[in-house]
Amino acid sequence: MQNNINIEAWFEQLKNSNKDTPHIVVGYGSLLSQKSRELYSNIKSLPLPVTVSGWERGWVTRSTEEEQTYVGAYQNSRSHFNGQVFCTDIDEQLLKREQDYRFSKIRLEQLAFLPVLSDSMLDMLSNCNVYVCETLELKLPSDEFPVNSSYIDTCLTGCFEVGGIEEVKRFVATTKHWPSEYKQNDRSKPKYPRAASVDKFESEIFDQLQLNSK
Repeated sequence: MQNNINIEAWFEQLKNSNKDTPHIVVGYGSLLSQKSRELYSNIKSLPLPVTVSGWERGWVTRSTEEEQTYVGAYQNSRSHFNGQVFCTDIDEQLLKREQDYRFSKIRLEQLAFLPVLSDSMLDMLSNCNVYVCETLELKLPSDEFPVNSSYIDTCLTGCFEVGGIEEVKRFVATTKHWPSEYKQNDRSKPKYPRAASVDKFESEIFDQLQLNSK
């Protein structure tokens, strides 16, 4: 089911941040899932869908601690990906979660908002610092560091919550290096420690869409 995006409520929380220069973080992986970000990172911010230009998302971030591969973002002037933006502090809890990344500042002009924002809203955002988690080292999946279905499901259910099946399709289409050989079905016992709950109907849809990925 697709949730309605309450733009006014999103900007109200920005007004109430009580910071001279609020932080806006682009979520493009597991942070897309409401349960995952609220339960494990205490991020209660509402999501606002965006497209990020000048960056590419791919299965390239290796977690040696968790022994699996996640999506990561890296600069590519000819590429883009879909995500969501959140008003949140970059605190110790979030830094720990994103320990295999660095928070890199990007320009507001690199974000295309869905739906389109008013001039007054864009003016408010111009006073914010916008960050994306840039992967520290590009490494493709392997036998020792596979991509787990529980992590993929967490990312895709976050897209589904906000934009329905079309937003899931956008994630699949704008993510590079999808694994075929190095993918592990761990749904019965999730190995991703911040996994969201996904029902059988959703997982079947997600699997079908991934068959069309490259």
